[in-house]
Amino acid sequence: MTESSEDGRIAAVPTEYGGITFRSRLEADWAQTLNGARIKWRYEPVTITLPSECVYIPGFWLPEIGVWLEVKGPNVPRIEKAAELARVRTCCCERECTCRWPGGELVIAGRQSFPSDGLEPGRRPPAGYVAWDTPVGPSAYYMTCPSCDRAQWITMRRPWRCRACRAVVEGRTVLYRSADRPLRFVEGLPTGWEPPHMYAQRDVEEDQEYDPAGPDDWRA
Repeated sequence: MTESSEDGRIAAVPTEYGGITFRSRLEADWAQTLNGARIKWRYEPVTITLPSECVYIPGFWLPEIGVWLEVKGPNVPRIEKAAELARVRTCCCERECTCRWPGGELVIAGRQSFPSDGLEPGRRPPAGYVAWDTPVGPSAYYMTCPSCDRAQWITMRRPWRCRACRAVVEGRTVLYRSADRPLRFVEGLPTGWEPPHMYAQRDVEEDQEYDPAGPDDWRA
């Protein structure tokens, strides 16, 4: 990152990772982190015209779990477009949820990482911990499904179900808040270091054919 001479803010620096040029180093770090957690992703897969007529290109789409991830650094706190997307893509079912993903599509904001606590044995790892919040609506909790082993974010809407396999997870797994620091954040992958379960890039590329819900799937 570099400092802007106009207003003193830290400007995003395009960063390449896995053959993709991301708009910022923070986005590239998030891509590496998602790989480490075995969460499949697509980067800027679609341009959306919101009901307000604003044009929006969400940063990441996580197709297996129906989650939009908008990465925002400390100098970009306003995420009105992500909040609007969250409002229109959430579940509107009056009774039992019949959405493709339990609770509808979920939007989370990926933030700059929490620093490493320095308590790990051996050399201090080149990673802190993942930080996230929700731009609007209920909080998102991180978990790993005990049935399909997919890491993901869910809300507390009952029944608590895996967003991938729809298995009921209440009472079967631990739900973590962002402040619990459950997930390592990869900050600039050094030579020779990989997080556990790093996805091969081909797995990400194969998933590029998957499309999220289109404009016709929006609910009023």
